[in-house]
Amino acid sequence: MRKQFRTLLIGVSAMIALGTLTACSSGSSPEATPSQASSSAAPATAAPFPASARYMADVEKDGKKMAIGISVDGNDITAYACNGVDDEAWFFGNQASGAIDIKNKFRDTLNASYTGSDVKGDLTMNGVTYNFTAAPVSSPAGMYTAALDGVRASWIVRPDGSVTGVQFNGGITGRDFEQAELQQLTNIQFQNQVRNKRILQQANQTVKISNNKLTSKINGTDVTGDLVVGNTRFG
Repeated sequence: MRKQFRTLLIGVSAMIALGTLTACSSGSSPEATPSQASSSAAPATAAPFPASARYMADVEKDGKKMAIGISVDGNDITAYACNGVDDEAWFFGNQASGAIDIKNKFRDTLNASYTGSDVKGDLTMNGVTYNFTAAPVSSPAGMYTAALDGVRASWIVRPDGSVTGVQFNGGITGRDFEQAELQQLTNIQFQNQVRNKRILQQANQTVKISNNKLTSKINGTDVTGDLVVGNTRFG
């Protein structure tokens, strides 16, 4: 009887010890594992733009190249992007505390912020989004534009003197935008029925620059292009 009682005590003690060990091992640790720890960082805050500046970038997405120029004067922003062949986009608007958020009449968008040295952001044209970092440039580098008889040619001139430009020859009227509004076209419909109706071609690549003026030709006629600044505006 005593032997059986001793055996019973040993068994109970073992069960108590096992239960205590299990309880300790199942408790949660106060330290998070690497997979649980958060690695996200807060987005950087935009820095104030200089009073007057110009920025430029060349980007590529899915084999499609795009040149981008941005001019800042106070709160005024003018930006231009083109592929040098058959697509372009103008952006007119304002910056607020170093941030740019502009949608143009062709439903292209420009979202960017000033980092204190460069302008970083994304440009969406015709449904394609390009991420870019635009570095500061100084004269004679910049954007230039000239118009003649309803035709407008625009150029991005890089610091090394190379040029990318597109010439707009018309193809759309205000009625196209009115109809798009009445029909409430989706973005894809708008691209096909309005945006891509424009007649675009490569701008003349022979240019000369002097005193912030560019000379070139539009359809064989000499023209003088103006330097695009932050408050440059046209229809």
